[in-house]
Amino acid sequence: MTADQTIELARRAFLLPNPADGQEGGRASLSKVVRIESAEAMPASIGEVVCTIGAFDGIHLGHRFLFSSAIADARQRGISSAIVTFDPDPDELFLPTERVRKLLDNEDRIEYLRTFGADYVVVISFTRKLAGHSVEGFLREVLGGVMHTKAIHVGDNFRLGAGNQGTVESLRELGELDGFVVHGHDLRRAEGTPVSATRIRDCIESGAIDEATGLLCRPYYLRGEVVKGRQQGHGFGFPTANVQIGYPYVIPAEGVYAGFVESQGRVWPAAVNVGIPRTFAGQSGCAEMEGNLIGFDGDLYGKPVRVAFTKFLRPQRTFASRDELVTTVMGNISWVADNYGREGFDLPTC
Repeated sequence: MTADQTIELARRAFLLPNPADGQEGGRASLSKVVRIESAEAMPASIGEVVCTIGAFDGIHLGHRFLFSSAIADARQRGISSAIVTFDPDPDELFLPTERVRKLLDNEDRIEYLRTFGADYVVVISFTRKLAGHSVEGFLREVLGGVMHTKAIHVGDNFRLGAGNQGTVESLRELGELDGFVVHGHDLRRAEGTPVSATRIRDCIESGAIDEATGLLCRPYYLRGEVVKGRQQGHGFGFPTANVQIGYPYVIPAEGVYAGFVESQGRVWPAAVNVGIPRTFAGQSGCAEMEGNLIGFDGDLYGKPVRVAFTKFLRPQRTFASRDELVTTVMGNISWVADNYGREGFDLPTC
């Protein structure tokens, strides 16, 4: 992989818009964010709108199809387009904590939604009170307070409102009364199977990173903070960054991955171990995610980082000797260095 290709892979991994891409244009084309905090405190109306509605966790290729469909429809009509989403994701309010599996945190998700070419990203504060609205109440009292909806684009499995009673058919019935049309699109498919956030989560948790990357249209990443670990890496010749995850992200299957670690706009190629290394199981200071940063020399303790996963290299294993451990780990690091480079680089600015 050339240096330019490596930088492009990191750009995609860390959600930087590409100024050369008309659909995900640079900063000048970022959508305006409109926030609805409650039905009692509405922002100014944005007028006639074609929209799509959803949580859009991960923002996968199926979501992108809905965005482009709504935007194209709005342009044809000569009116505004909007992506309508929720903060927090409804899963965080209703699922038990141990079952929440997120592909993007809410701040990153909203910022990334701004890069897809819609005129507006409408962010609705999701509360139990809001969740109690019927689909009619949501569309008329909440969305209707900030926009005049002319068309809605959703997947054919769409659900909205209390008890998930709002389906594509019920939306169409309401649209006949209120003057908007509803387009229920077939779900996008890959290898014959519908694309969904659940499918992507399952891919990541099983170590199928290549498949997840294809469905997300980018490498998967998560945020964490560097903490002190065993502090044995320097002695082995490969210093590590031990990453603590404080958000309910989907965690990749145990094993070693190629990828990148980013901090404050600087990126290093990395071999990333997920799971407590079998050789050191039971020792104090064992981290569940360790990145060998290639070309890094410094101190990241206490600093936030993003860790991206681009390729599964090997499963976890127990080593018979220190020499076998060092040889194997150095082989993983060499693969990353040979393919992604031997030094850090700055992310491109838009």
